[in-house]
Amino acid sequence: MIERAAVDLRVSQLRQPFLSPLALMLTTAFVLAGWGGYPARAEAPQDDSGTSPSVSAPSKEAPGEDSEDTNKPDPEQLAAWEENGVPLLEAYCIDCHNEDYKEAGLDLTPFLSLKDVSPPEFQRVLEMVRFGAMPPEDYDTPEIEERKQLVHALEDAAFSSTCDLRPKAGKVTVRRLNRSEYNNAIRDLFGIDLKPADKFPSDEVGAGFDNNGDVLSLSPMLIEKYFEAAESVADAVIGDPKELPSIDKDVAPDQIPVYGSFEVGSFNGRFVDKESFAWIDLDVPFDGEYRIGIRGGVTTSKADPVTVAIVDGEGLLLKTVELKYFGGGGSADSERETVELKRGKRRLGFIPILEEQELKVGETRFDQMTTMDEAVVNEVIEGLADPIPPNRRIDFAEHPFMFRSFEVNGPSRHPKDAFPPKHFDLVRHVAPQNRGRYKDVHQTAMKNLREFMPLVFRGPVTDEEIKPYAQLVEQATGERESFYVGMRRALTALLVSPRFLFRAELPNADAEPNEFGDYALTQHQLATRLSFFLWSSTPDETLLELADKGKLAGEEVDKQVKRMLEDGRATALAKDFAAQWLGLRNLDGHEADEKRFPMFDDQLKLAMSRETEMLFMHVIRNNLPVSEFLTADYSFINEPLAKLYGIESPKGNEFQRVSLEGTPRRGLLSHASVLTLTSMPTRTSPVLRGKWILENILGIKAPDPPAGVPELEESETAAATASLREQLELHRASSGCASCHRVMDQLGFGLDDFDAIGRFRTEDSGHPIDASGAMPDGRSFNGGAELSKMLGDTEIEALARTMTERMLTFAIGRELTPDDRCTIDDVVEKTRPNGFRLADIASAIIDSRQFRFQTPTR
Repeated sequence: MIERAAVDLRVSQLRQPFLSPLALMLTTAFVLAGWGGYPARAEAPQDDSGTSPSVSAPSKEAPGEDSEDTNKPDPEQLAAWEENGVPLLEAYCIDCHNEDYKEAGLDLTPFLSLKDVSPPEFQRVLEMVRFGAMPPEDYDTPEIEERKQLVHALEDAAFSSTCDLRPKAGKVTVRRLNRSEYNNAIRDLFGIDLKPADKFPSDEVGAGFDNNGDVLSLSPMLIEKYFEAAESVADAVIGDPKELPSIDKDVAPDQIPVYGSFEVGSFNGRFVDKESFAWIDLDVPFDGEYRIGIRGGVTTSKADPVTVAIVDGEGLLLKTVELKYFGGGGSADSERETVELKRGKRRLGFIPILEEQELKVGETRFDQMTTMDEAVVNEVIEGLADPIPPNRRIDFAEHPFMFRSFEVNGPSRHPKDAFPPKHFDLVRHVAPQNRGRYKDVHQTAMKNLREFMPLVFRGPVTDEEIKPYAQLVEQATGERESFYVGMRRALTALLVSPRFLFRAELPNADAEPNEFGDYALTQHQLATRLSFFLWSSTPDETLLELADKGKLAGEEVDKQVKRMLEDGRATALAKDFAAQWLGLRNLDGHEADEKRFPMFDDQLKLAMSRETEMLFMHVIRNNLPVSEFLTADYSFINEPLAKLYGIESPKGNEFQRVSLEGTPRRGLLSHASVLTLTSMPTRTSPVLRGKWILENILGIKAPDPPAGVPELEESETAAATASLREQLELHRASSGCASCHRVMDQLGFGLDDFDAIGRFRTEDSGHPIDASGAMPDGRSFNGGAELSKMLGDTEIEALARTMTERMLTFAIGRELTPDDRCTIDDVVEKTRPNGFRLADIASAIIDSRQFRFQTPTR
């Protein structure tokens, strides 16, 4: 699938020699389309030079290519159209759009007979009529009921026969994980939110979403980023004990701090008097056992051995050692003991016991440690930088003990929490060592890989598929690297495998198509679709175990959908689906005039997005009707948003549900996120707000402006004191602008009682706010609250249909075609009796043929 020159991953380009087989694996998989057991795919389209500089999924075949004659209308369909549609088309459209005039380059005469009319032409005419842009106001315009009749007639003519023919489920291009999916998969597989894909190039957007397989290309730069990400992830999720923080401290004699009086011997030993003792300060990395070594001894050969108490900073006795005569010159007696230390800054004292006393480990305390003067301590530490001349006439009777050096090593065994969260899931078994060399490496690596490869690859793996990765572990240990480094190399290879990076939904070799030529998704493909739809992430062990057993069907799917929506990972639906449906991602780059809106900052932007995401998750988790998006008399806000809205709320950045009773706010249309996105930096924009309502709530695509139409600021100048509404009226004076703006502006004016960052207002620059407007069918309203209520009362089916279209697009990862209209109709009808509840819509989409089946690429 990738032209060889585009992925010339030479060994010299790779940072580690071991990656050369990985590069070979990846390149071979792409070029030869091996895909680790997947059937080969078609070559990507090539440009005029015969090369494809980046990888792009093969384009889908045209809708309806398998039907016999799509240009020949069905007799019943034609009769219904001639009765309900043709009279209205002749009355209001044909005078301007015929073979002679072709206004706007459009001839509608073929529509009279439904012959040679393509689906895109049907769709465009339908959008213009539904939008209300045609006919223009200065011509005869249909009554509200007539417009509805024409819309229904066009819909029936365009789609009824398609559904009767049971169109195919559709082809979803083999597609790579997008940035969000990659990050989430890494987080859920390894328990660390590393976000490596944040360094990847931005994903392209197709049909409104960045998980569309037809636009998720793969460039040489992205391949390099995949290698970098895989290496960094492997290093972060598999720990090597040799690399973990530890103490390996050796305190030389001239660096031993002594609290009290001492003399320095010829070899820098510290000869302490009867009241003095030594200490060291440690930064203990983990709770655990540490090995303490003490070198020194009594100063005369005739003296009895002396016990040295090892105590903590509170003076509590930890262990004792007994040291004999140090031996003279630079020699010393030595002993080692293991002590338990807690993580953090710790002090250990070494106190010679020169008089007989009872010592009990864990009970006896020495006040010397708790009475240490920190000023003296600091002075002693600073003095270690200056050498002290030796005293060759030390009075050993006054200085009965000498410290030569200290050693601290450990911990002897790192605690479990010292390792990354999933380390012991990835390295359940460690190859044994014999004389510093690992043995049984291949078998041990196979055991480990057999455990977690199915999770990474989202399905079963065979021993033959595991072996190449186990060989990488062998290669590493053969190079005298640790077994853990070898496992990192194997994991790096897994994370650059097409089995991880791509979602390929091809039927098994023995699969049989149904009567429509479609193949049911395998159990593991269904598990993967479910998880990437609801979590934007890889399936968990529960889904994969059900798929392994063939139990992901029927009521079990409904049970899993409910579980998944309740899981915290389902917030991805808000961050990836809702944020793109509503345009929330554009908030990050939105700017507002600093002088007019000084409070608009990054913190407020985040709060705006979070409010809308939380409402979405509340609606879907509680399976509320989609009308809640328009009529909700509550919201989820924190202190910055509360100040913006003029609402009392608990202090701080924590979001809480608050009532909107007694305020002019209801639902999404009053969210600061939506109101800000649909504004200019210095002012509101009724045009953008009206367009947003049409497209995101009513599902009506606004026509593109005619070529050469000036922006509002470039159109005929209004009086200096004119309101924005008066300026827009001048803009609409152009016949090229009026037909569309009369629809968009009227809706947008209903939200003009909110300013450019969502604050409620009653005037603007001295002009009283006129927030009156009208729906495309002529019903009037005044203000955002009335507009929201009107939409919530009468346009819920439109919102449900819009939601279904957008959610289906996101769920299957491709642009919808006219064939998919049948599924949308089915979902709408199925959820109508219960009031179009959002979780019901998601479940109906999951039950649909488009979600459960795949039309294979030829």
